[in-house]
Amino acid sequence: DGSINLLVCKSLALHPSIAKVESFQLDFQSDCLSAIRQACSNCIDVIIHLALAALSSPFYCQHHPDEAWEINVPVNLLSFGAPVIYMLTDQVYQGTKQFYQEIDETLPVNVYGKTKLAFERLLLLNTFCDRTTPILNHAELQESILPDHLSPHNLKHLKPNPRSVILRSSLVLGKPTPFPNGCSKGSFPSFLQFVETRLKSSTATDYFTNEFRSMVHVEDVVLAILHFTRQALGNHESALTTESSDAATTNTSVRIYNLGGNDRVSRYDLAMKMATHLKFDASCVNGVDRTLKEGDVPSPADISMNVEKLSREMGLEKLDGIDEIVRATF
Repeated sequence: DGSINLLVCKSLALHPSIAKVESFQLDFQSDCLSAIRQACSNCIDVIIHLALAALSSPFYCQHHPDEAWEINVPVNLLSFGAPVIYMLTDQVYQGTKQFYQEIDETLPVNVYGKTKLAFERLLLLNTFCDRTTPILNHAELQESILPDHLSPHNLKHLKPNPRSVILRSSLVLGKPTPFPNGCSKGSFPSFLQFVETRLKSSTATDYFTNEFRSMVHVEDVVLAILHFTRQALGNHESALTTESSDAATTNTSVRIYNLGGNDRVSRYDLAMKMATHLKFDASCVNGVDRTLKEGDVPSPADISMNVEKLSREMGLEKLDGIDEIVRATF
């Protein structure tokens, strides 16, 4: 996520129509909005909300639900009235089928997915959601409880910008950030670097064989964010002319896109691809099924996604698959 932030800021700063780019790592539990207003003179054209601004660990969210609801659903961010380009998660899907489409039912199985879906629904308030009913229904909430500040009564005043874009992102993979100080939320820039380290040291490691995702190249993520940012900043009559029923209501309704790669892969598939490409001994790659034990965080089994809608919107034949991602990274 840090790589995405830095790459997007660098690209936008070079755009001739953009006078100022401000990057904020926000603590939504503090009064961060006043700092944004002061830095931007209360004149904000577009907000890019990356996962870096959220609690993105399903384990942490599951065990700290109050904090997750507060941070992952930043209601006050909508007070600026600007369109939001929102990096969501593929974990809004239940995980019971292959290649989810944007029109498929959302049914998150953990607290993390529920909180992220809740902010998506806030962006959709003017388009799809009935303001007299909760933003998440009983099936979506399951045993979770919607916080009072997200009740229909407390959301009546919200006026989300109808030109926002929601990107349901898979696991992001790619090179470490090219910037001097680096930037990562964990020990490794992405899962690729973790696998590389294990392969190099011939350390036996278990990789799940029964969980599937459409892992996405960081370069494609940046291209998508820049694409929609330029639309938000440019002349909408000319910028939004992609083929399409997909873009037919662009000026008046929030758009949703799956942001993933072209392949459906497990972590085991990825590790084997890397071992082959890097010419490492694959005997340390152990394929295992993930089984849910007591106390484990529920995890969707198959949240691979159909990404044709986004490919069409961006004018691409296809988004990178695992082979392209591994070759471009190493």
